[in-house]
Amino acid sequence: MKILLICNYKPGVGGISGQVELLQKYLRTDGHLADIFNTKVSFWQRLLAPMRLLCTAKDYDILHIHCCSEWGFLPAVLGVSIGRRLRKRIVLTYHGGGGELFFARHPRLVRHYLTRTNQNIVLSGFLAKVFDNHNIPYTVIPNIIELDETQYRERTSLKPRFICVRSHENLYNIPCILRAFKQVQSELPDATLTLVGDGSQHMALKLMAEEMQLNNVSFTGRVDNSQIYNYLNRADVMLSTPKVDNMPVSLLEAMNAGLLVISTNVGGVPFIIDDGNDGLLIPSDDHTSLANCMTWTINNQSKALAITKKAHLKVLQYQWCGIKDIIYSTYGIHS
Repeated sequence: MKILLICNYKPGVGGISGQVELLQKYLRTDGHLADIFNTKVSFWQRLLAPMRLLCTAKDYDILHIHCCSEWGFLPAVLGVSIGRRLRKRIVLTYHGGGGELFFARHPRLVRHYLTRTNQNIVLSGFLAKVFDNHNIPYTVIPNIIELDETQYRERTSLKPRFICVRSHENLYNIPCILRAFKQVQSELPDATLTLVGDGSQHMALKLMAEEMQLNNVSFTGRVDNSQIYNYLNRADVMLSTPKVDNMPVSLLEAMNAGLLVISTNVGGVPFIIDDGNDGLLIPSDDHTSLANCMTWTINNQSKALAITKKAHLKVLQYQWCGIKDIIYSTYGIHS
C-alpha cells in the first residue's frame, strides 16, 4: 500500500516528528511505500500547500494525518479537505495534551474535520475522554517506542543524577524543576541536574539558574533524537513537570533506559504511569512535592529500584510488534 504521512515535520526531533519517522520506518520495513508530506513550511509555501498536497496525494492509497492543537491543526484541515476531494482513505492521529481546551474553543472546527475521516486515533485514555465528550469516534493506539535493549542499564543504586528531556517552553514548566532542585541541593549537595532541550524560554531558564545560585546544572541545548539515550544513560532519575501533556515518549524512553520517572499527574501521564508502582506522580506546579520525591528516590533505594524494573517491563507493550495490527486495521489492510 502507498501511505502518505501528513504533519508539521522537523527531522531529528521527538514529539510528532519522531513518531512519524518511526511509523514511516516500520511501514517501509513491512513492504509498504510511506512518504512524509511536510506542512511545516513558510507562510508563502503554506498558501500553495493545498495545490501541492492535491498533486502529491493522488498517487497514494491512504492519507495518515498527524495533528494537534492551534496551528498544529493545519495538517487536519489540509489533509481532510484534499483527502475527501480525492476520495482517499483518511486516518488521523491527534497528538498533544492541549486537546481539551482546543476542542472547547473550536467545537465546530474540530467536528467538521474529525467527523470526515475514516478513522481517528488517540494516544491515551485522556484524549479518549475528550473525543467522547464531543461524540467523535476514535481508536486508542499508543505511541510507538523503538526499544533497544543495549540502551537499558540496570541500576544497582540510584545516585542524585537528575535529568529532564522536555522543550524549554512555558507548557513544560521547567522553572518548577529548578525550584525543586534548589531544595534538593540543600540536602544532597552533590546532586546534578541536566536539562536537555531548547525553546523560547531557554535563556530565561539559564538566567534563573544563575540567579538562584544553583550548582551542577547543565544546559545541553537542542540534542538530536538519536543521541537522547547517551544522556539518559548518564542519569538515574527523569523529571517531567508539564502543565498539560498527552503521551510523552520522553518518559517511555527514560523507562526503557532504566531510569526512575517522576512526573506531574496531568493529561495522559497517569495512563502511562501507575503512581508508586512503575513511576512517581506529583501534583502540577508543586516544586515541594517534586523535591520530596527526588530525595525519596535516593533515600529509599530498594523501593526506588523496584519501580525502575517494573517500568522497564511496562514499556514492552509500546513496541511496533505489539501495536501494528491495530494500526493496519485503521488503514483497512492486513499486516
